[in-house]
Amino acid sequence: MLPLRLFNRCVALSLGLACAVLAGCNSFQLSGVTVSLVDVKPLSSALLESSAVLTLRYTNDNVIPIGLAGSSHKVYLNGSYVGKAVSKTPLGLAALTTATQDVTVRFENLSLLQQLVAMRDRQTASYKIDSVLYVTSGEEKLDIKTSNSGSVDLRTLGK
Repeated sequence: MLPLRLFNRCVALSLGLACAVLAGCNSFQLSGVTVSLVDVKPLSSALLESSAVLTLRYTNDNVIPIGLAGSSHKVYLNGSYVGKAVSKTPLGLAALTTATQDVTVRFENLSLLQQLVAMRDRQTASYKIDSVLYVTSGEEKLDIKTSNSGSVDLRTLGK
């Protein structure tokens, strides 16, 4: 059995490390993950709902690897909210690397998908993506919130 003083030190050290890693105590804070929209491909459409597959690129600017348990993404095209995509597929991001993942976005109605197909003649559209990345480590959970914008090639829509 551990002496009480040694036990208390172990508990304090464990709590301190958990705080530093998961809550951003001291100078350590987990951020530096960027999500970019790489491609949009229509998947299906119905009268009240349509969907597309988004290819997302995750960039880990950290010097430590990050394991994502899942993610949630709100997608905007040309300034208009078009839908939300979620993923429960785990994704590992090695230190200072990128990885891609396909997720399905659910559009709110068929007219949104028709607008996207109509935009393909414009070649590109501006996008904004607000993401929440879920990191779990045992019982500890951490959300990384990130937002990014850019442009996406629409010439493959409707093909």
